[in-house]
Amino acid sequence: MATASTAARLCRLACQRMPRSSQNARLGQITRQASVAPRAFSTSSAPWARGRDEGKEDKVDELEELVLKQMDEAFRKSATPEALQQLDELAKSSGFSSVENHVDMAWRTKPAWGAEDRTMAEDLTKVSNERPGSHASIYWDPDDPETVGEEHDEFNEDDITSIAHGKLSELRDMRHYDRLTVWEMPLLSKYAKPFTVPSDDQVLRWRYTTYMGEFHPAEKKVVVQFAPDDLKLTPVQTEKLKKLAGVRYNPETELVKMSCESFEHQAQNKRYLSGLVDDLVAAAKDPKDTFEDVPLDVRHHVASGRASRPRFPREWRMTPERRAELATHRQRCFERDQAARDEGTLVHGQKLIDEQLTKVLLKQQALTDAPAEAEKVPEPVMTRAGKSAFQKMAQLRR
Repeated sequence: MATASTAARLCRLACQRMPRSSQNARLGQITRQASVAPRAFSTSSAPWARGRDEGKEDKVDELEELVLKQMDEAFRKSATPEALQQLDELAKSSGFSSVENHVDMAWRTKPAWGAEDRTMAEDLTKVSNERPGSHASIYWDPDDPETVGEEHDEFNEDDITSIAHGKLSELRDMRHYDRLTVWEMPLLSKYAKPFTVPSDDQVLRWRYTTYMGEFHPAEKKVVVQFAPDDLKLTPVQTEKLKKLAGVRYNPETELVKMSCESFEHQAQNKRYLSGLVDDLVAAAKDPKDTFEDVPLDVRHHVASGRASRPRFPREWRMTPERRAELATHRQRCFERDQAARDEGTLVHGQKLIDEQLTKVLLKQQALTDAPAEAEKVPEPVMTRAGKSAFQKMAQLRR
């Protein structure tokens, strides 16, 4: 229930009006200040006379204050608990929770409430609801409005990592496409067309590439395939066409395959390939030169087949005859070694190595037990004879 003081304050605010000064009075004051003051015959300065508008303005302000005081006193006397309860019931019947909300809404929506006053009231409410800045900051100043702002929520360390967020985004994308597969892809069945066998006149097989929902540079590529035997040419013309196709002819499948992606659109590339096929057919039908003396070159296909499928040489394969020959050779070698071992002429490699290592160890041990005196090496000294020989050679040169 609304209290008497609160209801009185709201009624006073609802009835109060901001006094507006008269523009004419302000202009008159400026005009009087700009004009030249008249010269007086007395030594004291002449005071300014009060204008007519200023007196009226003061009277209006005094009357408004008197009326507000009388209304406030009258409302306090009549503001009984029963009357305040009736005001609350009236506000609830109008759709408001209390009489304060009812008066506040009426005050804001009345015609006398200007746009500037409403904006100022909203700004004041926003500033009053804002939280002050952090007192722990060295830049915080209670008198500086820039340091007053709403703080963000504290981070509780309960969020997942960036990698986990990326994984969740990937799962969402997969589920999105799964929904499309289950609910929307079956709807495409109504656009399906039955397969019809191509006729004898349709010898060209075209292939296009389409990326749904996006633009891709590979979409402009067009591929065409055809069999030279289906063009209804003579055997000589068919062989000439195969020779003109060159590396684009596959002798294994007997198909000619060509592609084009030089132009921007598929229709342009298809038109170019269609004209190229027509030119090949026209050149094959030309009787001036049939290329009968030129053999069909299929090295490109044979070379690619060898590179992709290496085979083990047949001569290197193990046969029963080769196994028997190797067994006989090993038996002969074993018998020869056995005879040399019996005669004592077989060289034992490990035994020779051990004997040589034993000799080296004995020699080192002998040097350690009885070290010999180091041999003195005579120091080379230049003699006079050598010098005289050089002098004789110099005289001969002169």
